[in-house]
Amino acid sequence: MAGPGAWGRLHLLLLSVSSWSLISAQVMDTQTIQVPENDPIDIPCTAYVSQSGTPRVEWKFEKGSSIVLFYYDSKFTDPYKDRAQFTPTGIHFTSVTRKDTGKYICEVLWTGSVGIGRLNKSEVDLIVQDASPPPTCQCYRYDVLMTSNPKINEKFRNSCYAIDTKTGALMNEPVTSFNTGDYFCEAQNNVGTTQKSEAIHLDARNVISHKDMKALVDSRNARIIDVRLPEEVANGHIANSVNIPVTEVEEALKMDPEMFKMKYGMDKPRMDDENLIFYCQRGRRAAQATKIAITLGYAKARNYEGSYKEWSEKEGK
Repeated sequence: MAGPGAWGRLHLLLLSVSSWSLISAQVMDTQTIQVPENDPIDIPCTAYVSQSGTPRVEWKFEKGSSIVLFYYDSKFTDPYKDRAQFTPTGIHFTSVTRKDTGKYICEVLWTGSVGIGRLNKSEVDLIVQDASPPPTCQCYRYDVLMTSNPKINEKFRNSCYAIDTKTGALMNEPVTSFNTGDYFCEAQNNVGTTQKSEAIHLDARNVISHKDMKALVDSRNARIIDVRLPEEVANGHIANSVNIPVTEVEEALKMDPEMFKMKYGMDKPRMDDENLIFYCQRGRRAAQATKIAITLGYAKARNYEGSYKEWSEKEGK
């Protein structure tokens, strides 16, 4: 019959095997991984080293003062079992959310023939980034970054513009010959790659400001052409304008005057008309229509750059 000393040794042995905290752990690796929300991710277990014997692997998740054992006894606990796969060298998540941000601890225990083995540990700090943080936009003229305040940059001191860093909208007013150039904007939200807009050429000689546009509208002495789609026009338009979608502009300006008036209810503009104005919703299609008109010989055609977006904001209609 075993004496008291033998029972004490047996109790200590069982306690050592069932409670890994009594075994000295060697931290093999600590690393940080960043991943966009809803993406898949592999979290490595560098504590696993191939050798003889079958190791016991457990995973813990630590966030703040909370620690959860989410993989043990060769299976996942809820809610991990439906979205994670186990391999001896890591855990694969099919997708992660910001709730998964925290520390992942892999512990690997080998037990030798005498019962007590070696415990290795590796840790991964996972940072799940918002999949769609608000982007920050910046604009360029001839590849030169436009500062938020034109007066602090010598190259733009003669300009007057405003940049909406949330939307990338660039407003020049008043427009002068100095504003002529090629413009593009870039958006970055620190998750995906930088997105670059198509470059747009602004010829200030063929651009009209809101102030001048209002004066022409009030005078009713202009040929104002709205190049948006009819369904857009139905939601509001500038007074005394005629709707000719941008896809029809070239054909319309090639019509004989009688046919033009019959179809659009307005006298066809003259080639030397100084008050032929195009507008759309934000100015891009209007710039395209102006370019078409100039190519056809309407050299003084102009683009209302602010277009209906600016007009509705300032005129309330």
